[in-house]
Amino acid sequence: MDIDTLDGLMNCPLFKGIRREEVMSLMHAVRYRILRYAKGELFAIAGDVCLHIDIVIKGEMMAKITSPSGRSVRMTLHHSGNMLAPAFLYAKDNTYPVTVEAIAETHVLRLMPDDMEALFSIEPRLYMNFINVLSNIVAHLTKQVSMLAMNVRERVCFFLQGEMRRQGSADLMLTMSRQDMADGFGIQKYSLQRCLNDLKKEGVIEFSGKHIKVLKLGSLL
Repeated sequence: MDIDTLDGLMNCPLFKGIRREEVMSLMHAVRYRILRYAKGELFAIAGDVCLHIDIVIKGEMMAKITSPSGRSVRMTLHHSGNMLAPAFLYAKDNTYPVTVEAIAETHVLRLMPDDMEALFSIEPRLYMNFINVLSNIVAHLTKQVSMLAMNVRERVCFFLQGEMRRQGSADLMLTMSRQDMADGFGIQKYSLQRCLNDLKKEGVIEFSGKHIKVLKLGSLL
């Protein structure tokens, strides 16, 4: 197993709490493949059947939904260590609801379900970690669904609250562009910018580029 593959697995929550040498030993006990995707290459199209456990080892993939009008909305970015659609493998309807595309050269480790189940039997911590991964997905999707009932301002404030909790500060440095934020909210970029400008005029926030400072916490609650 090469270093990139091992590093990618160590970033994966499936292997949380398991030492590097243990991960290597576990992976030697099963079969796996490394798939390589060029930038812009499709990993899956909405409607494809999910048949494997796939883990991003290197690179980045984007999951997106395309509306009937042809507009694409970004749903999730997958980085090294992220599992691709783990909740669908054992689902009754195990088809991808999104299209997944490599946005950089990307390597993916692929396991067959039988080998995944063999790993569970060898190392029980993997089984509990897998349950934790699925639970976090449910929690994230619940938050995403709750945003559908919000207006643009509420969505932006909800996002900023989450970033404040994640970064432990009201002085935020975002990792995404305005377009990425708008796509994640399911709104137009100009609507997002207008909302940020309104919050700035009201003295709720200050911002410059990807830096946003929340000045009035109560206005976001």
